[in-house]
Amino acid sequence: MSSFVKKGDRVLEPACGPANLANFLPVDSHYTGFDTNEDFIRYALKKKKDVFIGNVLDKKNYQTCDVVITCDILHHLKPRKRETFIRNCFASAKRLLIICEPAEKEQKTNSFFYPIKKYLTEWSERDGTSNVKMHYFFSYRELTAQIKNGFGAIPSSVKRETKEIGDDIIGVFIKTVR
Repeated sequence: MSSFVKKGDRVLEPACGPANLANFLPVDSHYTGFDTNEDFIRYALKKKKDVFIGNVLDKKNYQTCDVVITCDILHHLKPRKRETFIRNCFASAKRLLIICEPAEKEQKTNSFFYPIKKYLTEWSERDGTSNVKMHYFFSYRELTAQIKNGFGAIPSSVKRETKEIGDDIIGVFIKTVR
């Protein structure tokens, strides 16, 4: 994701967690992040990151920037709230919106081990601010369809690219080319 960021870019990361993305951006870029988890924000502030407490569904937390990057957030949002989040991100990005989410090639809900996987996944995704449910995660087919459809919030006229890295799919929405 950081490979799309250019020297001098202003980068915004809604739901930044501990703001680890900032460590991988070009030195001459400017990073800002926000999250609802106070522990993450306290940690990032100790590392001298430009972060603040803020909710991804509240438009006032967004600022215009060159690149907006989201990573592993959509499955933390109730499905009916996702479009609002994507609209906020897209409106803030001058050049690129990058969305990275995990996606399973196959979701086997009838597997003997599914209840254990469901429990462990929902337990491990608890961050103190959201209540993740296994059905909030996208399958590979669902996520690629959502990227193609712009998550119902991004016009079809906007150029897009899709990249796969392991189980993650990255959707890059290109507003302007620099």
